[in-house]
Amino acid sequence: MSAFALRPLYAQIKAPTLVIGAKHDGLRSPAMAQQVANAIPGARYVLADTGHFMNVQTPQLFATTLLGFFRGS
Repeated sequence: MSAFALRPLYAQIKAPTLVIGAKHDGLRSPAMAQQVANAIPGARYVLADTGHFMNVQTPQLFATTLLGFFRGS
């Protein structure tokens, strides 16, 4: 099932949500990630200079991005 098949449910998400778009993602474009973020109330969108596997390709950037979100900055 595609993540986009779940789109009608996005508006029901109440938890703080971080959506990370990746500039060099060959599977999901940054525009697709932005659309997901726009559909989730209050979601934060970050565009990262990385690929699809951010946690593997740029682990420091991944950790910094997550910590910033968790800390509210």
